[in-house]
Amino acid sequence: MTIIIFTFTVAFLFSLAVTPLVSKAAFFLDLVDKPSERKIHEHLVPRVGGIAIFLAFFSPFLLVPLFTGSSPGAAEHIFVDEHLTGFVLGAALIFFTGLIDDIWQLPASVKFCGQLLAALVSFYWGFQISMVSVPFFGGVSLGILSLPVTIFWFVLLINAINLADGLDGLAAGICLFVSLAMLFVCVTSDRMVEALAFASMTGTLLGFLRYNFNPASIFMGDCGSYFLGYCLAAFSVVGSIKGQFAAAMLIPIIALGVPLIDTLWAPLRRFVFGQKIFQPDREHFHHKLVMMGYTQRRAVLLIYGITVVLGIGAIGLVHAQDDLAALILFILGIGVIALARYLSFSDYITMQRVVNWAHDLSDEAGISLQRRSFLNHQARISKATDYQALWLEICASLRFLRFDYAQACFGDNCTCLHADQDTSSFCWQRSECFSLVDVPTYCLLKIDIPLYHVERGCVRHLGCLTLAKDMSSGEPGQHILKRVEHLRRTIVATLQTFPGTSENIQPGKNVHEYCQ
Repeated sequence: MTIIIFTFTVAFLFSLAVTPLVSKAAFFLDLVDKPSERKIHEHLVPRVGGIAIFLAFFSPFLLVPLFTGSSPGAAEHIFVDEHLTGFVLGAALIFFTGLIDDIWQLPASVKFCGQLLAALVSFYWGFQISMVSVPFFGGVSLGILSLPVTIFWFVLLINAINLADGLDGLAAGICLFVSLAMLFVCVTSDRMVEALAFASMTGTLLGFLRYNFNPASIFMGDCGSYFLGYCLAAFSVVGSIKGQFAAAMLIPIIALGVPLIDTLWAPLRRFVFGQKIFQPDREHFHHKLVMMGYTQRRAVLLIYGITVVLGIGAIGLVHAQDDLAALILFILGIGVIALARYLSFSDYITMQRVVNWAHDLSDEAGISLQRRSFLNHQARISKATDYQALWLEICASLRFLRFDYAQACFGDNCTCLHADQDTSSFCWQRSECFSLVDVPTYCLLKIDIPLYHVERGCVRHLGCLTLAKDMSSGEPGQHILKRVEHLRRTIVATLQTFPGTSENIQPGKNVHEYCQ
């Protein structure tokens, strides 16, 4: 216990002393974060505080050998560990990736490659998630999935802490509380190496928060957030290597609930709205709190409180029996769902829209019953060999789609749908009492469809089709316009197979010019 207190104290004092020096150097080198639309702060703030975090974290371990007299074997716990080299190499790699980004603004792809390389280095040196704990099944070996799962774990935590670094002191405070929870578990389970690491991280962050809490005089930057995320990922994996995977993995997963949900949700949200996956925005969890009227300080303190509750719940889960563990998980899950619903991560993405999206996906894949049924009509249309047979099948498909009226004219001599009736002009209505004149304009869906085929930049005119439906007669269905387009394509493809269909091609005309 003495060596843990010593490690915490050295890291704390070193962080307090070095952070102001890093801040002055950042101002001198113009490594400052300037205010912008995406930023919340309104003045210049140094953005390379991660340098102080990096140096302060390692400072106690340079002095630990001097402390071995009063704590025999303490140095051996650290320097004999076979994973030390891999951890230091990975930490240096991810730190300098973030530092270069803080200085020169690297592209997202380059930053991701740096994260991936750091994860691969750590995996090579033994930081591997080879087993996970599954309820009712115990430990399950991952086998060949160990590599992708380990890489995902490192990249997830690195980016989770990075995204959380959006308000003064937020990322540092979250990591501080997670480190305290992990330190408690490590001490109670006699895991000395991880305990010393978390003691150093706790002291480092406590000292850094003296300058990073609102109003912040320095930001940790990507070099700091990347390094902290990497450390949390690596230390928890070390625990899993030693068989303590339940305690090692569950605590950061649950305690980091807020940034982890934000990290998983952000790319999905951007994908849904057609934005770049790695494009920064102000739609994160902490930004939502500020937009709801919370001050920066209150928003940060609220997320601190959530992290503390989740951390205590994670500790209780690790030490609980199965029934109690299930209860804790249930309560935490309900709390996260309720919080997400309260904050409305997106006012647009509702459960009903998700269900509609699933219906659209099944329809496009041809799985839905209506799509498969209409496909049968398309197949029957494609088998028509003359205008009369074609029109009969078109009418059957329109009856299936619940249209009320249709008029068509086929052939290259068809200039408008109101031409004199001949063998290529047809009219149909579902009910004899239906009349276009009697339907109010605000209830009438009318679609004029040109039937044409584009070939080598020229247009072949094949006919015209007009459809009408009384919208007040019933729900038209959310895919009706898609069905109309499928119908048009099938009719055009069938007309091209008719013998004697002349090619009314306008040479040299641009498609858009001809259509106009």
